[in-house]
Amino acid sequence: MFARWASEASYRRSQRATGVPVRPTPIARGLTLRVLDAGDDAAERQRVAQHLVDELSREAGLPPCQVVVPDRPQVHRHDGRRLQSKTYGYYTYRVDAQGGVAWARIRIYHRTAIQQRVISSKVFLNTLLHEWLHHYDFHGLRLPRSYHTAGFFARLRGLADALEVGFVMPPDPDVSPARPSEGPEPVG
Repeated sequence: MFARWASEASYRRSQRATGVPVRPTPIARGLTLRVLDAGDDAAERQRVAQHLVDELSREAGLPPCQVVVPDRPQVHRHDGRRLQSKTYGYYTYRVDAQGGVAWARIRIYHRTAIQQRVISSKVFLNTLLHEWLHHYDFHGLRLPRSYHTAGFFARLRGLADALEVGFVMPPDPDVSPARPSEGPEPVG
């Protein structure tokens, strides 16, 4: 019974936390643009992404987090006719005997699941920010689980906007696009 209550409380905390997790520095903004310009080389993407994650983590007061970008296709499930699911990347961590973070890791697959093409820079950056936000949830908000709540996605959108790359995020389904008489058309 306690575990269920704790889980529900954690979910509600994630849902309520909608603010930007960190105020990015100009260095973080520059590194974000470098991630977008890193090209198709997995090692270069990993190097620049590591610098960005280091900067975001430092500014948020989080433990270090290693970025790994294997030049492999996304893990996926296929039923013989259609792609059923795919994994863009994931976040994992381990605690040491004292309860501190022994290590934390973001892994992003560099190639698409079926055609094995290099993922686009926007998808790469979106995945990197998404997985870093899981790191923030565990070690900044100290949530026992990192749920994909509306609050999580509000934090993710806020982070992308603060990094001045909100265009990497899919459109927010809760915000209707501006009509021509109401203002400018939304950008991509």
